[in-house]
Amino acid sequence: MSDQPETPNGSAGQALAGLGGRIGRLRTERGLDQATLARRAELEQTHLAGVESGTATPSLPVLAQLAEALDVGLSELFTDARPGPAAVVLRGDEVPSVDDGGMSVQVLTPRAVIPGLYAARYRLSSASSAVRPVRHVGHDWLYVLSGELHVEFESDSTTLRAGDSVSFSSKVPHKLSAVGGQDAEFLAVGATLLTPT
Repeated sequence: MSDQPETPNGSAGQALAGLGGRIGRLRTERGLDQATLARRAELEQTHLAGVESGTATPSLPVLAQLAEALDVGLSELFTDARPGPAAVVLRGDEVPSVDDGGMSVQVLTPRAVIPGLYAARYRLSSASSAVRPVRHVGHDWLYVLSGELHVEFESDSTTLRAGDSVSFSSKVPHKLSAVGGQDAEFLAVGATLLTPT
C-alpha cells in the first residue's frame, strides 16, 4: 500500500468530497495536532497532511486507522450529518461506493444509532490479493451475498458461499480473499467494545 499522494477524481473524488476537512475538524475538536494523530494512526505526517488538504486519496485501511485513532466510526468520516432519529433510512442510490484497488465498500451506517456498531457492504475482486482488514477490539460478522469468500485465520481457515456467515473476535488476525474465479460480495457488521479494558 502506497502512502504517496494521489489526487482524487471521478466517482471516488465525489465520494471523498469534504473528507479531509472533516478529518481536520475531528482532529482539532480532540485537541490533537497532525503529528499526534499521524502517530496514533501509524501514518506518515506528510500523508495525513495531504489527506486533510485533499491532495492525497486515502486507502480504506488508512481511513479505518484514522477513524480508530479519532475514536469515531468509519462512516463519521464521510458525512457532516448529525445523529438523527432512532430510525435512519439509507436509499441504495444515496450510498457512495469507495474503491481501493480490488476492493470496494459502501458504508451503510452513517453516524450509527448504536455507538460502536458499523455495517458495510464489500465487493472483493477475485483478481486482488488477500486483504487483511484493520484489527480492533470487538467482534465482526460477515455474511456472503455472492461468490466465495475465503477467510484465513492464524491457525484455521474457511470458505464461505452465498448464504454462509462467520463471526469472530476482530482482534484475531484474518485475511480475506475471493476464490472460485469470481468476485465475492459480502456484508460486514461489527461492534467495537467501548468500555475500558
